[in-house]
Amino acid sequence: MRKKIIGLLLATMTMTSLVGCGSSSANSTTEEGGTITIKMLSRYSSDQGPDDITINKRIEEFMAENTNIIVEHEAIGDESTYNNMFKTSIATGDAPDVFVNYGGTQFKEYVESGLFYDLSKVAEEDTVWGDKYIESMLDALKYEGVEGYYGVPFSCFATGLYYNKELFEENGLEPPTTIEEFEKVCDEFLAKGITPFALGDKDNFRGAHLLANLVLKRDGFDYTKSIIDGETKWNDTAMKEVFELMNSWREKGYLGENITTLDSSGEQSLFLNGDTPMHLNGSWFMNQVNDSDNPERVGFIAFPYFEKYPENKNNWHSGTSEGFSLSATNGEERLQASIKLLKYLTDEEAYNESQALSKGGIYPVTTMKEIDDITPIAKEFQAAFTDVNEAKLEPGDYAAKAQLREEIRDAIQGMFAGTSVDDTLARIQKVTDME
Repeated sequence: MRKKIIGLLLATMTMTSLVGCGSSSANSTTEEGGTITIKMLSRYSSDQGPDDITINKRIEEFMAENTNIIVEHEAIGDESTYNNMFKTSIATGDAPDVFVNYGGTQFKEYVESGLFYDLSKVAEEDTVWGDKYIESMLDALKYEGVEGYYGVPFSCFATGLYYNKELFEENGLEPPTTIEEFEKVCDEFLAKGITPFALGDKDNFRGAHLLANLVLKRDGFDYTKSIIDGETKWNDTAMKEVFELMNSWREKGYLGENITTLDSSGEQSLFLNGDTPMHLNGSWFMNQVNDSDNPERVGFIAFPYFEKYPENKNNWHSGTSEGFSLSATNGEERLQASIKLLKYLTDEEAYNESQALSKGGIYPVTTMKEIDDITPIAKEFQAAFTDVNEAKLEPGDYAAKAQLREEIRDAIQGMFAGTSVDDTLARIQKVTDME
């Protein structure tokens, strides 16, 4: 789940049409007067988020500068509705020319079918545009056995631990740097009747994000990939230790009493209202901190690491939040117009415009300008997000079987509802072993 979902659910089917002079079907290639229409499908339906403002503004500017290109932009706020609309457009042969893509193996079939355009070709022809990307941020848009990459990120993320400075100071505690310190802090808060680390896994990505952080701190990504690929079993020692740890936190009460009935919005509200002292979330949450009543009381640190495995200290649950991909099936004229639009939406200044609006953040390119007007929480986030070793998505994002991602999420939710660790791991293994 991403930052724009909150506050956008009312915009589920809102469409932002940015159409130039005259209206015509985007299925045609070249129109009267030498104009060409391309279709864009995105999640940028808000006029408030920095990315939304930047992208919608740039589409308008692009059409003003390129009067022969009309961009029909459908912007869908709700993630599920967006995904369904995208799948329908592909199935009906009406693929958008430019679209938001989150990467991961769920898109591999489309790539192998030749539906997505290989953007490494664009980067080879325009190295100024292509060389600015941080290599690891392209990982989610690459596919094993397929050359090239099939999207470029507009934003990236990392998750870590937000904490309430006032609650820590009032209780004489320091923010934890290790898992062992984290558990001691949780015990101290619980002893005083304070839920230390509420988790709203009614939205089942929350448990998956917790798993992603813990497994990366427990072992390197090669280990996780071997489990996802079926080479190592889910009940192997290290993975089982992580699941047992998560379950023990549930049993001790660290995660609250309503794990599977509390949603992510409720979890965030508890933290922002000062009811819970620690909160796992991504870099996108900085915007909500900045808009809260008391942003100064919120701090940020890297997610704690295991004392026994310090070599994994700098592994982060991190990667591409969202990127842009192009259709490879709508003809050469529309493809070239789409490449031109893509470059305009993702040039150096586009990223810096978004950074200026958000007053900080982390970005997938090496060309970010230093800015003076940066929020305190952004400063702390940037200070923590350094010396990164491995930056990886949640385990299910690397699964060859698209259903495994959701099965992992659902199984964790089931564990938080009372299913044993052994049965939870067996459930995931069953899907991993499916032909």
